[in-house]
Amino acid sequence: MSLGNQQSVDIHDKTGDDKEALKNEFDAGHMSRVATSPDEEPMIASLIYQIGLLKEDIDELRRYLTAEVGDGAKGDSGNAGATGSTGARGATGSTGSTGAAGSDATVDLFMRTFNGSKLPTRAPARGLLWNDRGTVKIG
Repeated sequence: MSLGNQQSVDIHDKTGDDKEALKNEFDAGHMSRVATSPDEEPMIASLIYQIGLLKEDIDELRRYLTAEVGDGAKGDSGNAGATGSTGARGATGSTGSTGAAGSDATVDLFMRTFNGSKLPTRAPARGLLWNDRGTVKIG
């Protein structure tokens, strides 16, 4: 699944000194004052609450991308991998653009051992296993 289109728009178009003036207001603690006394500015307090939720979502995305995706879905070497498109499983490599022919892997009942090295290297039909550069995935 790919990343969806951005839904939000720019909040302001300030740059340079104008943007620095906004930062100075934040640094002066005006946001904390409103958060401490939400009854005085209920509309601004509700915006601060929503901004806090957005920050939590961004932090969770950052945690997920760091912990689960790691160096990125395509890695530091890009689409073709460390050996480029002419590697053994590359578009012009010895096993062709679709990788080595897949085979049925052997799995014990409790998944204590699993050799996925003979799985196909491209996503097969939905629900079948495949080898994505050493990570076994379900198509």
